[in-house]
Amino acid sequence: MKQRELALNILNKTIADESYSNLLMRRELNRIEPIKRAFVTNLVNGVLRKYEFLSFQFAEDIEPKTSLRIRLILCMAMFERFVLKQEDYVVNNEYVSLGQNKYEKAFINVLLYKHKSLKLSPDPDVNACLPKWIYNLLAKQYSKEDLNRIVSIYQRIPDTYYRINKRKCVYEDLKHLDIEIINEDSFRSRNNLLKTREYQEGFFYVQDVNSASLYRHLDLKASDKLLDVCCAPGSKLFNCLDILKPQNCYGNDLHSHRVELIKQMAEKLGYNRVNYLNLDGRDIKDNVNLRFDKILLDAPCSGLGVIGRKPDLKFHIKPADLDELQILQYQLLSSMDEILMNGGILLYSTCTLNKKENEKLIRKFLSENDHYLLVEEETIINELGDCFYYAKMKKVG
Repeated sequence: MKQRELALNILNKTIADESYSNLLMRRELNRIEPIKRAFVTNLVNGVLRKYEFLSFQFAEDIEPKTSLRIRLILCMAMFERFVLKQEDYVVNNEYVSLGQNKYEKAFINVLLYKHKSLKLSPDPDVNACLPKWIYNLLAKQYSKEDLNRIVSIYQRIPDTYYRINKRKCVYEDLKHLDIEIINEDSFRSRNNLLKTREYQEGFFYVQDVNSASLYRHLDLKASDKLLDVCCAPGSKLFNCLDILKPQNCYGNDLHSHRVELIKQMAEKLGYNRVNYLNLDGRDIKDNVNLRFDKILLDAPCSGLGVIGRKPDLKFHIKPADLDELQILQYQLLSSMDEILMNGGILLYSTCTLNKKENEKLIRKFLSENDHYLLVEEETIINELGDCFYYAKMKKVG
């Protein structure tokens, strides 16, 4: 299969079937030569990131009934021409050939000939490459300056960050991999390090640089007993194991297959005595006769902080989902009280920018639980990594 045809199929399944593009690419990229896989990945993610803006370019030229396949072919062609700076004749030849009959081919050819540049939309949500409801939500909750920063973060190609496993190595052991050290925990590289011996042996693992800083807000001591409530994929738990004894750490996840993946990665990293739970986080208090010094609740959320890394989220999340998530988040948060020690730390975090899932949820919790003190709270929006929110609370009575 040709690389553009493969990209088209992945995009169509992502949007029409609400499939996850990263899972599709993981499976489908094996159908083409390794040298062509980066192009397909770039094309798929690029079109997903800029879909609203690219669609606007030919919106006046097509009928409402025009198939998603044709729309995607046109978006791909415009992305490759104007963003990847591909030669016009290559774009025309390749994308006209994706038409399924002579009428489609002629239609694609006419539109590609007509559009010689990109134009801005009168609608700011379109220029921001966001569904209108997401743009409006963010515009109501954030200043214009912060909104512009968020849109910029959504549109960049995110770096892959790695978190060093301090129990196995120091940075000096990794210098030959051409790494750029960000801080004492995180680094990146111009090279893909996932096939290196060091990665296979657990010297480091993939984790966003901002996410990798969260454990610092738990004020961990070596003797602490920790619960990670929604643990998968496990990286935040692994961060804590720099300090804690594995036998004092409990990693829980609702899905059994995710628990198995966490176990496998923990063993690779050298953490062999961690305790694992496979429970709904709301039911832990009824199934585990333990109390914890520190609880990390990285709650299920709408993911509006990671759209830059996972642009297909724009097509999966719906406004109604946010209300359901807030109910779940509050139930999870409230269920932690029975299993947290007096004086213990409850750290709530999400990878969303929706304040109803963040600050407003925490304000409600604190108003109904006056034996908790808000110690620290922050929404992380910076140029390095993904956006996320955390609230550090102390149980004081």
